[in-house]
This record gives sequence, structure tokens and C-alpha cells, in this order.
Amino acid sequence: MATQQEIYESQSEKGRLREAGAFPSVVLLDSISYCNLLCSMCFHKDMTRKRGLMPWDRFVKIIDEVAEKRPDARVWMVFFGEALIIKKRKPTIFDMIKYAKSKGLTDVVLNSNANLLDDQAARDLIESGLDAIYIGIDAASPETYAKVRVGGNYQKVVKNVLNLLAIQEQTGVDHPKVFVQFVEMDVNQHEVSDFVEFWKDKGANVKIRPKVSWAGKVDAPNLVLGDEERWPCYWAMHSMSITDQGKVVTCAVDLDAGWVAGDVNTHSLEEIWNESLKDFRRKHLDGKYSQLPPICRDCRDWQSARADYY
Repeated sequence: MATQQEIYESQSEKGRLREAGAFPSVVLLDSISYCNLLCSMCFHKDMTRKRGLMPWDRFVKIIDEVAEKRPDARVWMVFFGEALIIKKRKPTIFDMIKYAKSKGLTDVVLNSNANLLDDQAARDLIESGLDAIYIGIDAASPETYAKVRVGGNYQKVVKNVLNLLAIQEQTGVDHPKVFVQFVEMDVNQHEVSDFVEFWKDKGANVKIRPKVSWAGKVDAPNLVLGDEERWPCYWAMHSMSITDQGKVVTCAVDLDAGWVAGDVNTHSLEEIWNESLKDFRRKHLDGKYSQLPPICRDCRDWQSARADYY
């Protein structure tokens, strides 16, 4: 396991600690802020902001600007919800993905817990042109899964993911690229190697990542560094997170929209990125962490903005 110094040096070399430029390189939008699980390491069940769905016109406005300004930006179709909840309600998540791809976006991705990834949804995801899907499983056994992914079904999820991979193999398609994710915690860390070996053998890409505290909302004992060792947050440097209501927040762990940088209903993404968020990034880069909005000033999740891939 890499040391914190090695992580810092690696992120610095890759440019992760520098600004993305005149437009974000990652855009996360809440197509839906509802979820069907009550995961132990997640703050969703205690979220206080109103849950909702992103209206089509707001979604189109965001996608059209990304397509114009930075079509190679990574666009996450949800940052705090389960998008497959809207697999049948019109417009569906598949309609949204298709629209983004039709505008020329090259890196449209989705995260999901895969409990709703039935055969038809798998085929619709493939047909939509989705570039990658990240499936949160966090366990290599039903017993551990039940402790972490509360309300989900381990056997169903494994079956659904294997079915998606099988359809891809049968039809010869190479998208979406399938990642299975494991958030390492005390309750599941004994299963990391089993998880990696099982899914590598099945042809999936494996992502192992540290736990986040959701800006201090849940306990994360892995976050051990203080401000004297702090470095600019990757999420702050590169990403823009937009709620279903159109509010731009600090990052994807600011689930209650504790600090709003702007509103995409009244301003362009480019304006928000180069005005209030530019000052926000500058404080990170200058090490003026005490001047950040409280939710970011007191956050320790900048240590977890990384992952190991297999």
C-alpha cells in the first residue's frame, strides 16, 4: 500500500493537483438524488436537501455546454443517487445517456449498485452508448455485503454484473467498460484480495478505493492527516458537481449542498467555474485552507480522492 507521501507525489506528477483549466475536466450531475439502498458508509439516508429528478431542459442545458466547451470531459450521469431507478420513467436514464453521446461527448459514465441492473437494463445501457459503469459492491461474500450495502442483494448483484459481461461477450461490444468497486473499510478489508481475484477472473476491471467521510458526516478512521500535511483536493481542482436542482456545490461529497458556488439555471458552467469556483481553487492552491467554506475547510476527504485499479 502506498504511503501518503507517495500518493501526493503520484497525484502531483499526473497533474491532479493542478487546475483543470478554463473548464472542468469532470462534471457530475444528479440525474436523480434518490437511492434504493441504505449503505452503512453513505450519508444518503440522512441527507437533508430535497430529493428529486433533474428536469430534461436543465439536463440538456448542461450537456450542450459541455459538448461545446469540453466534449472530452468525463461526465458522471449521477453523483448521489441510483440512476437505474429511472430506467422506465420517461425520459429514462438511457435517454439521457443517448443524448449526451449524440452531442459528441466521449466519456459518459455511470455509477450504480446494480440491484436494478436486470437483463433489459443491461441491454439498454449497451445500446445507449455508455462508455463506462462503476458498480459498487464492497464485499466478496453475502454476509459482508449485508453489513455494508444495506437493503441490497449480493447474489442478485453478482448475477446482474456477470450477465452484463456475458451479453458484451456474446454481442462483441466493448462498452460500457465495467468496473466493480470496493470501498475499503474495517468491516470488509479482509475480503479485498478475494474480491480482486474473483472479478479479475470474470473479466471485470476492479477499483479499490479508500472510505470517505462525506465531509465529516460519517466516521472514517483512515483519514489521519491534518492541515500541516494537506494538499489541494483533486475534486476541487478538476470537478464540478451539480444537484438535480441545478445548484453547483463544492464537490461530490457535499451532499447537503452546504456551500453553493452558483446556479446553472441562471449562469453557464463556464461562468461559475471561472468566478466563484476559481477563487475556491486558488485558496486550495495557495494553501489558504482556513479561508475555505466550512464544509471544505474542515473536510479530510482530500486524502481519499484516489483509487487502485486491477
